[in-house]
Amino acid sequence: MRYSRVRTLFLITVLILSFAAQSAASLKSEYFAAKDQLAALEKSKNVSHSSYDRVANKFYSIYSRDPKYWLADDSLYLCGKTYLKSYWRFEKEYDLKNALKYYRLLGANYDSKWAADSYLKSAYIYSELDDYISAKYMLRRAIEKFPGSYHAKEAKKRLNEIEEKLGSDNEINVNFSQNDPKDEAVNNVVNGNKNSKNDDAENQNSAVGSGNVLIKDIRHFSSKEYTRVVLDLSKNTEFEKHWLKADPSHGKPPRLFLDIYNTRVDSDIQEKINIKDGLLEAIRWGIFKKGVTRVVLDSQNVEDFTVFSLSNPARIVIDVSDGTLVNKKAENKWSAPEEPSADTLAGVFGLKVKTIVIDPGHGGKDPGAVYDGLLEKNVVLDIGKYLRNYIRENTDLKVFMTRETDRFIPLEERTAFANRKKADIFVSIHINAAKNRRARGVETYVLNVTNDKEALKVAALENKATKKSLSDLQGILKDIMLNSKLEESLMLAQFVQDDVVAQIKKKSLGVKQAPFYVLVGAKMPSILVECGFLSNNRFANKIRSSDYRRDIARGIYKGIIGYIEKYNGKG
Repeated sequence: MRYSRVRTLFLITVLILSFAAQSAASLKSEYFAAKDQLAALEKSKNVSHSSYDRVANKFYSIYSRDPKYWLADDSLYLCGKTYLKSYWRFEKEYDLKNALKYYRLLGANYDSKWAADSYLKSAYIYSELDDYISAKYMLRRAIEKFPGSYHAKEAKKRLNEIEEKLGSDNEINVNFSQNDPKDEAVNNVVNGNKNSKNDDAENQNSAVGSGNVLIKDIRHFSSKEYTRVVLDLSKNTEFEKHWLKADPSHGKPPRLFLDIYNTRVDSDIQEKINIKDGLLEAIRWGIFKKGVTRVVLDSQNVEDFTVFSLSNPARIVIDVSDGTLVNKKAENKWSAPEEPSADTLAGVFGLKVKTIVIDPGHGGKDPGAVYDGLLEKNVVLDIGKYLRNYIRENTDLKVFMTRETDRFIPLEERTAFANRKKADIFVSIHINAAKNRRARGVETYVLNVTNDKEALKVAALENKATKKSLSDLQGILKDIMLNSKLEESLMLAQFVQDDVVAQIKKKSLGVKQAPFYVLVGAKMPSILVECGFLSNNRFANKIRSSDYRRDIARGIYKGIIGYIEKYNGKG
């Protein structure tokens, strides 16, 4: 019997190793095939712009499937390089910004020679965009992260060149916009009440259209510089997004529109929803063709937009902003010094942390982890309140909570709340759980793609997501990661992780990256803290104590303050 068990374990191990070897061989084969395709594109005189896009996606696919693979950073670098070469060939600015997206992702996640060079490439792109402040930031980061290297020497040289170009007057226009939407010529944009009900609509629960998926509601959360629109669906479905520039000759504003397939619309939803918040004029919808609903966002001042889908419940989220960065200065009782640090982009821009949003996870009908009478939603609400009190009592920072009572808030409303409050830091507080009752420790997450199975399990638990929906989210993250907060989020996460571990003397599971819905769309450094395992009996007994919850909050507070003091020039 013992021999049989040993033999079974041996065979399982062989199978696992064999699968891993096959997977690695496949990635390696795809990597070199993509390199060959890129080389062929460069030699060919007649290639389409989309050919570069396809090759770039192949490189990105290799990275996203296994970020720890030995060619992952090479692939990310070549993904950026492909877009850069496409820009040099076709002179389309959004190729530059795509290249920047992947170079920045590379620099924030790796310490290789490719990561070092990605800072130089990013600086070059920012300079091409006339954003010399960001270019200087990237060069300083190269010097700090890779001291003594060729890249650091080159960065110093280029930094001096920019300083000379800036001159004493510092008169260089800075372009703060980051996502320049594609201009796609698409006809038949819906207009107001022009659309009539489909013949099948009367038999489909007072809904307009003939698709199987119901658009149940259209919600929006508005502010002057940022608006989030949410389309609530009966289940997930496919959609396409398009951007049209203004057409003054026909009196049409710039507009973003979505074609949502296999859908019908609840007849109670107005066909035109006036917003007029400075960003959006209105939201309009109509039946474009059988089974396809077209939703149009008329722009007043939109520069950036991101569209992504979420599950459980199904919805499509549209974030629009004016593309500006707001100068934020802290006030007097406690504040960072006036001289900004060069360590972070926030420091380079002279941004100061002024507002913090605390997000106690779950709430209301969503209890989170449950163990022996303990509910995660109640524990994290207590920790959040203690954290808020520490900030209020010791600083002049503004602090808001997404919830102060036991109420349910959809995940997409939490970051929308932080964006509306113009938060400089967003902290989501959670307690973990695991089937293994011995699992213990503290871990802090930032938003990113990952191939870490344990991190994906945590994300699935907090997202209440399926493997498929997580895969979908990882696919759209490459459209979201251009916001410049990944590196700062990693720095903030490390401070909070270290201080919580020190405060409650628990095992550190480290800073990790995973696709958490609650962090998607945040315009500021954002982290999710898993303060321990409710499923661990020893931790569960301790977390019943108010003093222990207060200690966790104090650890998070210390981490936030440590981050602010260092990266805003103090210390």
